[in-house]
Amino acid sequence: MVKHTVRFPKVVVDEISSTVEDGVFESKSEFHRFATDYVLDQTVDGYEPETIDYEQIKEEVLPQSDDDTEFSEELPFYESVVIVRKYALRGKVSDAEDFIDHHYGPGHPHAMVLEELLNAYRTRTEGKDPTPSPKTAPPDRMN
Repeated sequence: MVKHTVRFPKVVVDEISSTVEDGVFESKSEFHRFATDYVLDQTVDGYEPETIDYEQIKEEVLPQSDDDTEFSEELPFYESVVIVRKYALRGKVSDAEDFIDHHYGPGHPHAMVLEELLNAYRTRTEGKDPTPSPKTAPPDRMN
């Protein structure tokens, strides 16, 4: 094996030490090897992890969540936008939030975009619209 020195912020080192103390990993080296193999496995096509018992560690540390199946069966994004917009325009913000929570996991990118969309409508309805509509009609260019 090749030795490679990398510097980490103290908070990262403390978290790694904590996982070792909790028995999640046998050592800091095992943590680093697994983390590196995991990232490479996720980002490089055809990469074969070298960590001993990689699959077993992966199952223990990163259990399969129900969110994975939920994401594959989700509504098309544009339909979700239409539904959230409709709730927001009707002033039913809590219904829009419930819709987002029910159809998407907390870290899902679509959920984050929908929350931002909902926040924009919420801001608009509270009279804090950062782009207010013009007070006068545009000039008639036909004359």
